[in-house]
Amino acid sequence: MTFFVWSQFAIVCIAGAMSPGPSLAIVIRNNVNFNRLAGILTSIGHGLGIGVYATLAVLGLGLILQTNQTIFMIIQIIGLVLLFLFGLMFIFQKNTQDKKEEKQNQLNSFLQGFTIAIINPKILIWFTAVYSQFIVIDASFYFNTILVLTASLIDAIWYIIVSILVTGYGLKNLLIEKKLMIQKTTGIVLIIISLMLFYRII
Repeated sequence: MTFFVWSQFAIVCIAGAMSPGPSLAIVIRNNVNFNRLAGILTSIGHGLGIGVYATLAVLGLGLILQTNQTIFMIIQIIGLVLLFLFGLMFIFQKNTQDKKEEKQNQLNSFLQGFTIAIINPKILIWFTAVYSQFIVIDASFYFNTILVLTASLIDAIWYIIVSILVTGYGLKNLLIEKKLMIQKTTGIVLIIISLMLFYRII
């Protein structure tokens, strides 16, 4: 994997991690209601949950690529369309209150972070769309491991940074106020990346 290809993949992962949603809400909540350590543990749990989805996406798409390249090409095209639609959705979606399952409140911080990632089926759709653009038929174990670790680490690191900023500099209100702007910026980045990837496969 060249650095340019990896950087494209990393940018998409960063955009996905920074997109406001239930995950950001639970991280901020645990930081504010408990302490920084609770927020960091939530972040690590969420990153591991993302790693589970990333692994499923890599294994599943790799198997499809090896058995039927036509189906894989169709998945690639669908993935690009999904990325583009995700971008449009982020741009035009209204600012709404995030909802959290009340039954999660009894779990510890680490399990809350892991659970909020695992129970969101949109994450699997997201990774199928993203990974279908980067998987190659002769991918080595090392190559696939980089894809999984990149997504997992970027997600965990982003939320750890959020935890430190919220508890250290009181940026909770700023993050909430700028939620819509962050969301729209993320959407623009996703549309640009999807168009670049489309140009690469045609």
